[in-house]
Amino acid sequence: MPDGVTQLTKSQIGIIRTRLKQDGIKTTELAEDLLDHFCVAIEEKMVEGQTFNAALENTFGSLQEDELKATEMKTQELLEGKKTYYPNLLQSFGLLLMTFAISWVASKGVQAISVGIEDLEMRKQWFEQNYLLIIVFSVVPIVGIPIGYTIWRKRQTQINLPIFSFRTVPAYVYGAMLLVGLLSSFWLEPLIIFFPLSQQNRELELAMLENFDLPLVVLVNIGAMTLLELLFRGIILRGLLMTMTPIWAIFWSSLFCALTMYPYFTSIFFLSLLSGWIYWKTRSLLPSIFLVTAFPLVAYAIFHSLGYSDSYLQFAWWNYVDHNLLIYLPLVIGSLLLTVGLLYYLNRRLSVES
Repeated sequence: MPDGVTQLTKSQIGIIRTRLKQDGIKTTELAEDLLDHFCVAIEEKMVEGQTFNAALENTFGSLQEDELKATEMKTQELLEGKKTYYPNLLQSFGLLLMTFAISWVASKGVQAISVGIEDLEMRKQWFEQNYLLIIVFSVVPIVGIPIGYTIWRKRQTQINLPIFSFRTVPAYVYGAMLLVGLLSSFWLEPLIIFFPLSQQNRELELAMLENFDLPLVVLVNIGAMTLLELLFRGIILRGLLMTMTPIWAIFWSSLFCALTMYPYFTSIFFLSLLSGWIYWKTRSLLPSIFLVTAFPLVAYAIFHSLGYSDSYLQFAWWNYVDHNLLIYLPLVIGSLLLTVGLLYYLNRRLSVES
């Protein structure tokens, strides 16, 4: 054997073949082609001094998430004419209409239950006492049914691809998301206060939520935002990224998400833009979910740290500084500039790592 050449043993080749099968390669012809490719790559690393196990992990680790399963999927599409369901723009719009339809049915169901309470004052009290429960039983089907439909559509193919992407990301990403959540409590506020949509409905909802313990309200808020991330980032954005540029994919998924939560349209839209961007950069729902859930947690922490006794749902920095623009404007502009700088830092670092 010539110097500098390493040849794999039969048992080592068998390990590579098994690993390919475990990672989703089931088509025989594709498996053999990839086996040759991986054997050559691993042999080259072993010539450089790596052990077989290290070369094996480095070679497979250099692949993007689910890259082998995606290759298998495309192969089966070509061979069998099957296509895995990823919602495009029109289908994503269909999922949005589905959420509105389910929301309408859910609201009619709640109204039907309350009709039995003839006294208007008692009916109002019933809504206030059960409002949090109504939110839970409304949000779950409103967002859960489109998620379930998408999972069912995906399972129609022979490819057992994971529905959601929960790949691990560096710890500093979560620290950055926590800081963004803190900063966004400043620069998002003017959009919520001065450019409200459906302000009357929003104030009614906030008033009803004040009848519950704040930790429970925060917990329900986190659950609702997590479901929204699964649908609008984990499914819709992931599908749109396959058919359009990242900018438009993030825009449309954020718009659809904000329309679903239309009483909070402005804040949800900008928060969705941020979560969509971090999902695109990391291809993981973990930091995206952490960002949107950090927002209410940060607001709750600030509320208690300032020693307030009223509901944190009505807390505003604008009121806290007594409507003083000389204080308020630097808070808003400074937090926005810091957010942009933080995102620039994240973009550079994640781009280098990827």
